[in-house]
Amino acid sequence: MLTTKGDDVIILGIFSKIPDEFRDSWIKIDEVGPNFGVTGLKKTSIIKTGKIAVIHRSLIRKELGHLSQELLQRVKKTLLKTLEIE
Repeated sequence: MLTTKGDDVIILGIFSKIPDEFRDSWIKIDEVGPNFGVTGLKKTSIIKTGKIAVIHRSLIRKELGHLSQELLQRVKKTLLKTLEIE
């Protein structure tokens, strides 16, 4: 979850299948990273900042975990570049 607006939630796609070619708009969350345990992920994954969706809060069944402040800042910076608003 990136942010909430009323009953709507803005989310980014997180994927565990890592393609051979890595894009600038993706952020790797490595399972050997220092804060991996708090993410709730089971293995190395990528956040694709180009995969943005708005969903109703009622569609969220449970929260998996959290991003560290450092990782959240990287996501925000990469998202600004992806949206070309930096």
